[in-house]
Amino acid sequence: MNQQPNLLLFGAVLGTTLLLIDLYVLGHWTAFARRRHLNRWWYRVPWAIGAVMFITLVTMLLRRHFFRMDGFDVSLLGFVSLWYLPKFGIAAVLLLRDAARGVGAMWTRLRRTTPAGPTMVSDSPPVEPAASVEPSRRAFLGTAAWSISAVPFVMVGRGMWSTLYDFQTRRVELTLDRLPRALDGLRIAQISDVHAGSFPDHRPFEEVRRIIDAEQADLVVITGDFVNQRPGELSMISRELEKLRAPYGVMACLGNHDHYNTPEEHRQLKSALRSMGVDLLVNTNRRIGVEGSSILIAGTDNTGFRQSFARIDRALEGVGHQEPVVLLAHDPTFWDREIVGRHEVDLMLAGHTHGGQFGVQLLGFEWSPAQHVYKQWAGLYTKGQQRLYVNRGIGTVGPPMRIGIPPEITVFTLRSAPFDKGLA
Repeated sequence: MNQQPNLLLFGAVLGTTLLLIDLYVLGHWTAFARRRHLNRWWYRVPWAIGAVMFITLVTMLLRRHFFRMDGFDVSLLGFVSLWYLPKFGIAAVLLLRDAARGVGAMWTRLRRTTPAGPTMVSDSPPVEPAASVEPSRRAFLGTAAWSISAVPFVMVGRGMWSTLYDFQTRRVELTLDRLPRALDGLRIAQISDVHAGSFPDHRPFEEVRRIIDAEQADLVVITGDFVNQRPGELSMISRELEKLRAPYGVMACLGNHDHYNTPEEHRQLKSALRSMGVDLLVNTNRRIGVEGSSILIAGTDNTGFRQSFARIDRALEGVGHQEPVVLLAHDPTFWDREIVGRHEVDLMLAGHTHGGQFGVQLLGFEWSPAQHVYKQWAGLYTKGQQRLYVNRGIGTVGPPMRIGIPPEITVFTLRSAPFDKGLA
């Protein structure tokens, strides 16, 4: 489907919001610099940079509207993000400070208009007003506030140049009650949300391919969102995707972004992926057999927000009695919507959320804004004998950055139940 009108409206709202925030922060910075009697270049240069960044932002949004984003635009997006994103944190602090000042001013006016009580006469000498120390105190607080404002720039910068391509391998061992003994130890490597157009060149995906090769998985699966919009983005990963190999192949499903194009471009995308050796499971399945035992790998097209392309009955067609099933489905909301308690799927592998691309992971504690949008946003979830794993993705959407949520390669080792339940 063509998303141009929506993208244009989104771009207009985004551009206006960023411009207003920039004007607000730069206005405060200019006032601070003048109060400190700093050289005028201390505020003229930021204004000049802001003008260049806004022009760059508008140009980039127009290029995106007409589906012409390439590696150059991705690099520009990185620089624009480094300029604008920290301003959200700075603006929030400034707003709180302005609000506190407003409340303080109102309180002062109220006190001045309140009638004074009886005056007490004292023999004590008059106390000098404290106003003389206020300017220096305000100057110190102002300097401290602007010093602290550098923290968001450091966080965003680190998220762009350090965490962005710091691919983390997560190893997960899962026991599936219906897994036959012959398939005990089967290893599956999962990546998701490639978003090839978000890479500046082929090197990030080359690193992903090398990591997967070193894991020596039996099967590699990719759970959707190969591109942002256009099939031409695959040129960023095509060479390395063709090199990606495993004994049972490379299987994949489609994501929501793989539909953000015309019908002809969608056909081109699927054809290109298959020509690169990807076994694309669009509402269908494949069977892996070992010593007379088997496991079904099924894949659905995407179903999620404003998309309903999945046909789960077709994807599970031909599944054998008591045969374990691993389902590739891009959007984790599909698990509660269609799988749990409805279909005998032992393990569903998904992506889509990117882990929010921003969050905190510390000593077992995890938080991200994504968890307030998605019930299952990252990692492993279990309901009865059914399991869902949500991969945090390797690419990005929007700002090319990850803060606290590094890109993920997941390697599963499947285990059969410890007691023989009569399954072959």
